[in-house]
Amino acid sequence: MSKTVILVCAHKQDRCLAHEPYMPIQVGKAISSVDLGFTGDDTGDNISDKNRSFCELTAHYWAWKNLGEAEYVGLSHYRRYFDFGNEPGNVHIVRTESFFSEEHPLPDMDEVFKEYDIVLSKPRVQTRNIYTEYARSHRGEDILTVREIVAERSPEYLDAFDKIFFENNLLARFNMFIMRRKDFEEYSEWLFDTLFEAERRIEVPKDPVQGRIFGYISERLLMVYALHKGMRVCYKAVYMVDDRLKPKSRWSYDLHRVINNAIFALRRLFFRH
Repeated sequence: MSKTVILVCAHKQDRCLAHEPYMPIQVGKAISSVDLGFTGDDTGDNISDKNRSFCELTAHYWAWKNLGEAEYVGLSHYRRYFDFGNEPGNVHIVRTESFFSEEHPLPDMDEVFKEYDIVLSKPRVQTRNIYTEYARSHRGEDILTVREIVAERSPEYLDAFDKIFFENNLLARFNMFIMRRKDFEEYSEWLFDTLFEAERRIEVPKDPVQGRIFGYISERLLMVYALHKGMRVCYKAVYMVDDRLKPKSRWSYDLHRVINNAIFALRRLFFRH
């Protein structure tokens, strides 16, 4: 079986999967007073001090530059993991004790990647396109700045960029993925080239939530990359390990998918701007 490494990003003390193929990594360690006791993103070639605006991408960058041999590379979070079962729904809210008392084996990635090229979270279905939804919660002009950068530095991606942001209502969230090492290398090269240039042109908001700007943008750019490369996507639901949230019916996803897709189609028909 090929070697798989799935990073588990964490910024505070909490339980997380730590057995192979999972590898806990402390993000933003260079600017934290806490030592969680496992690998930090502040060793080797790193951008750990950018964590406030790059979020889990500081772990992504660390893996790109420092991770040992692995044929498949993935990224998850201390409270978010792929569910490789086939149950309905896109986000499964589970209690901490329940989740960590069970085994969570991964399938053989060699077998998965015979049929697919990338694993992403099952998308949230929205009533508006990705750009409009982003602009409602963040600053739409930042996306347009990134589009300018793509047009200048990697114009071959522009068609996929426009399709994802302006013609699509599906969002694979959380920056979670598993992909072949060679694709991970290529994606990282394009992603950080784009984002570092965006960092030079965009003023990062002072608000700590809005300040996570490059983490938010990269969620969308991951989909751009997958579309541009013509990748066969394996969508999987995500376990959300949280004792505060109320579990939802796993069948509600299908209902919302149908309703939101219908609303999106009507919006495109009557408001094509």
